[in-house]
Amino acid sequence: MKLIYKNPIKIRGYYIWNANTKFLSVQELKDKLNSDINDKKLLEKLVKKFGSKLFFDSGNENSNKFFSWFSRIKEWDNQKNVKAKYSIRPKKYERDENGNMIDLFDFSENLGKESKLKIDFEFDSFETILEMDSVNIKPYNKNLKLYKKYTKSEKYLEQTNEIKKLASKIIGTEKNYFMQARRIFDWILDNISYKYPPEKRGVIPTLKKRCGDCGEFNHLFITLCRSLGIPARAILGMWAVPKIKDGYHAWAEFYLEGIGWIPVDSSIAEGLKNKNDKGFIKFMKKVKNPMNPNYYFGNLDRNRIIFSKGENIPLVNCPKRLSKFEMMEKCESLFMQPTSVYPFVDGSEKGIFIVDITSEINIL
Repeated sequence: MKLIYKNPIKIRGYYIWNANTKFLSVQELKDKLNSDINDKKLLEKLVKKFGSKLFFDSGNENSNKFFSWFSRIKEWDNQKNVKAKYSIRPKKYERDENGNMIDLFDFSENLGKESKLKIDFEFDSFETILEMDSVNIKPYNKNLKLYKKYTKSEKYLEQTNEIKKLASKIIGTEKNYFMQARRIFDWILDNISYKYPPEKRGVIPTLKKRCGDCGEFNHLFITLCRSLGIPARAILGMWAVPKIKDGYHAWAEFYLEGIGWIPVDSSIAEGLKNKNDKGFIKFMKKVKNPMNPNYYFGNLDRNRIIFSKGENIPLVNCPKRLSKFEMMEKCESLFMQPTSVYPFVDGSEKGIFIVDITSEINIL
């Protein structure tokens, strides 16, 4: 059994990120919202007045700060010869323990006006094929850092007693790690249905509701694998298809000793097997992707961009104190696709920053 990468295609495109910021002083909060910083209903009032933008309380720094983090499009086994051109240089960058390159951009001088970043990119994308000649699998070296990291329980991937019992029930008497992962894949296709957006993120609500989007399919696959001692992690990216809207996508991979990281896309396989979404089936035919659900266990098409791997990703140079409206925890982002979901904005003057962010990716 081995992984091979073949049939490359050239993918070119650009990513544009725009942010406009507005500051509401304490007096403006009083005049416009009849509110103050300590009002328990302040966020509700801000959303009602300004819509679903991002809000940050200010007055905790000596000077204005506006940071945002991006995961660099970089080389992986099926993504090679990457070239990228930035309209501005990152302030700092760092490789995290998942192998991602996280760039920190400083837009502090642009507070109160538009901030803009453009990234032009190109790379060769390869189809991933799992070539089967044997299903003999080596035992894991449980002392390795990789094994410990990708079998642990963490936020959104909690290995509850319910999860462990379910995983044990799914695999039955099967001892082969590869076949265990396959049984999990088959169980998910038979028991979980696609729903976007999910009511809540994470493996616990997904298992309870028996539905979720691509990210939640991954949460379930990854956590069931990990509970059996099979290293597994998420991949965050998008479809590399021209003129596609909302093309962001997530899938997973699990690790086998002596072979490497094997791709699994259970949400795509479920859609192909059950054929509940005619638009999705039409899309898959248009991009000439394999239509066999079984293909997406061990193999992967080449019509994708990888932005990052892993979840709960630590951010570079993250401030110690986050906004009371901030949804990050411990300076970690749930995912990077390609930017952190939440930037950081703060200043010396008491008040509220309103941040309106728009972004787009175009494949040429």
